[in-house]
Amino acid sequence: MKEIEIVILATSDVHGKMSAVNYVDKTKDDQKGMAKAATYIQAERNLNKHVLLIDNGDLIQGTPFAHYAMTETEALNPIVQVLDYLQYDAAVLGNHEFNYGKERLDKVVSQSSFPWLSANIVKKGTNEPYFGQPYMIKKFDDVKVAVLGLTTKYIPHWEADRHIAAFDFLDPVDKGREWVRFLKEEEQCDIVIVSYHGGFEYDPVTNKKISEHTGENQANELQALEGVDVLLTGHQHLQYAVVTEGKKAVIQPGTQAEFVGKVALTVRKKENEVRIQKVIAELLPMNLYMPDDTITSMLKSIELEVDEWLDEKMATVSHRVAIEDPIHDVWLQEHPFIEWINRTMMKHTGAAIACTSLLRPDTLVIDKAVSRRDVHALYPYPNSLAVVQLTREDLRQALEVSASFLMVDADGQVYINSDWERPRLLSYNYDMWEGIEYTIDLRRPIGERVVDLSMGGEPLNNGVYEVVTSSYRASGSGGYHMFGKDKIVKDYHQDMVELLVEDLKREQKLFVEADQNWKVIY
Repeated sequence: MKEIEIVILATSDVHGKMSAVNYVDKTKDDQKGMAKAATYIQAERNLNKHVLLIDNGDLIQGTPFAHYAMTETEALNPIVQVLDYLQYDAAVLGNHEFNYGKERLDKVVSQSSFPWLSANIVKKGTNEPYFGQPYMIKKFDDVKVAVLGLTTKYIPHWEADRHIAAFDFLDPVDKGREWVRFLKEEEQCDIVIVSYHGGFEYDPVTNKKISEHTGENQANELQALEGVDVLLTGHQHLQYAVVTEGKKAVIQPGTQAEFVGKVALTVRKKENEVRIQKVIAELLPMNLYMPDDTITSMLKSIELEVDEWLDEKMATVSHRVAIEDPIHDVWLQEHPFIEWINRTMMKHTGAAIACTSLLRPDTLVIDKAVSRRDVHALYPYPNSLAVVQLTREDLRQALEVSASFLMVDADGQVYINSDWERPRLLSYNYDMWEGIEYTIDLRRPIGERVVDLSMGGEPLNNGVYEVVTSSYRASGSGGYHMFGKDKIVKDYHQDMVELLVEDLKREQKLFVEADQNWKVIY
C-alpha cells in the first residue's frame, strides 16, 4: 500500500498579465501577475515531487502588453515564453484566445512547448478536436492522472465569424461525459481533472443563482458528471476553492494571476485500486510574493518596447478631462470620452446612430495630450465594429436594458442595481447612445424608464435604423436580445483601439465636448 500527494496548480483568465506593472499608471504596482505567481509555483515545485501545472484559458489577451505581443511584433510570444519557462503541463483554450483570429492563434499554439487542450472545439463539420489533443495524461509513480480540456460553447455568440469559421463549438457537457468515460474505461486513468474555461450558473457553495441560463456557463453540470475528481473553472473571474461532500475539488482562481488555485490530493494505491484519501482546495494570493528574477529579466526588453509604444502622444486635448466618479461623471450624464468613441464609430462606418459603454470604470485623467496608453485604458478590448439594423422598438428595448443598470433610493441617491453586480460588475453592458435623443427616468419601474425617444428632434418612425456598435454588442451579448448576428448588415475587421488611434493622429487635437443628447432623471 502506497500513499502519495499530487498537487494541482491552476491559473485562469490571466489576460496577458505577466508583470505587476500597471499599464495605465506606471507608478503603481498591481501586486499580481505571472512574475509573482512564478515565485510561488517554483516554491511548490521545491516542496512537492508530484506537481501538475495548468492554465485554464483567456491567457493571451487583455493587457496592452498582450495586445502588443499579438499585433506589433513577430518575435516569440513572451506570454508563451513565460509558461514554457515555468514548465506548464497544458493550457486550455478560452474564448478570448480567438480575439485575434485563427492565424495568430495557430502561431501561438505552434510556439508553445505545452499542449493546448479543448475536446469540444473541433474542425468544422467533424468531431475531430481542432488543436489535436483533447486531453493529456501524466503519471505520478503508478498513479495515472488525466487532464481534459473543455471550453464554453458560447464563443460563436461573441466572436466575429471570420475568426472562427474553421471551428465548431460542441456542447462541453456532452463531450465531457464522452471523454471522461473514455479516460476512465479505455485509458484506465486513476484521476480525471476537467479544466473548463467556463463558469457557474449557480454558486457551487450556496447554490444561489449567479448568472443566467444561456449555455455560456455549464460548470455545475460538469461538476455533477460521474468520474470527475477535480474541476478547474474560469471565465467569470470569480474566486472559489471548494471540496464537495463527495471529495470533489472545485476551483476558480480569479483573474490576472491575483491568485493561484491549488488542489492537493492525498492518494493511496493498493494493487490496482486508487483511492483519494484527502482533498484540500485553496486559493493562494500572489501579493505575498516577490516577482521571479528570471521572468523579470526575460520580459525587460519587450516591456521597454511596450512602454515606449504606449507613451506615444497621439493628439493634444482642448482641456483637461477626467473620469473620477463613473456614476456621476459618465453614467448619469454624457461624458466627452463616450461621445468621442461613438462619433469615431459613426465617422468610420457612416451609420447615423452609435452606442458604446465605459469598458473599465477606473479613474482616468487626460491633461494636455492623449497617449496610446490612454486609449488602451479607455478601450481595453480588441473589439471590431459591426453595423446592425434595428427597429424603433428594438432601440427602445435596448435603452430599457441599459436603463435598469442604475437605481435611486428614497433619499435620491443613485446606486448600481445589484442584479448588475452578479457574478461581477457588468457595467460594460450599460450602453450610451449617440445620434438619437432620449431620457431615462430612474424613478419609474424597470422596463418603463425610457420616457422620451427621438432623432433630430422628431419621433422615431416605423422604419429600420442602422446602428454601429462593437462586435460584442452586435452579437446580442450582455442581455441585448434585440441585437444578434442575423441583424448585422456589415462588419469591419479593424480593431477599435486602432481606429481611435488613427482618428487622433488624423485630427491632431481632441475637442473634448459632449452634446448631452441624453439625460437621466432621478
